[in-house]
Amino acid sequence: MPGRQLYQDLAAVRALLADGRDRLRDATGDADQFWLNSARQRLLAVDDELVLAASRIGGWSRVVTGTAAMLIAASVTAIVTRALGFSTFGVVVCAWVAAVLAEFPARRWTIARLAPGLGRRRLARAAVTVEPSSPRDLAGLPDALVDARTRLVSAILRAAGSRHWQPAYLTRAVAEKATFTRLAAADTLLCQAIDHIEHYLDAETKEQP
Repeated sequence: MPGRQLYQDLAAVRALLADGRDRLRDATGDADQFWLNSARQRLLAVDDELVLAASRIGGWSRVVTGTAAMLIAASVTAIVTRALGFSTFGVVVCAWVAAVLAEFPARRWTIARLAPGLGRRRLARAAVTVEPSSPRDLAGLPDALVDARTRLVSAILRAAGSRHWQPAYLTRAVAEKATFTRLAAADTLLCQAIDHIEHYLDAETKEQP
């Protein structure tokens, strides 16, 4: 599935999540209510996972980052080892080892630093206005979040493609592909948030005379 469609889908989910957080804030303010506070924290965590799911850096960017790290490490090592009086062979070996050792951590560090900002920009560009189908109160919040989860699951299935909806493929994708791993984590956190809000509402109903 084209990345643009995925970003639009995730932006729609984020809009519903933002509405859910607003409802929680309006309903509780700064009150220390365990279940609602837990739900709020999970909704924030869902948003973080969606941002990271949209932050995939392309293969060419990874290659450029890794190559730059290797060249810098090799050049610095060559200068140092030559100044220390190493033989030409020693300089070459040390430079090669330094380049290999520097490539992966440098690429990983750079991607980790750039990815969240990239994901936020992509989702901001794809931002849409989504009106929740339920009333804008706390009682209607679980249904609104279920709507968000439906959109999230639909985004996952579209990302996989209709030919890959088999449970075996999806399970393998969640285990092996970073985007699907993030989306699966977002789905789990969203389900937990819904459960916590429903638990709070059930407890409130039982306490009423």
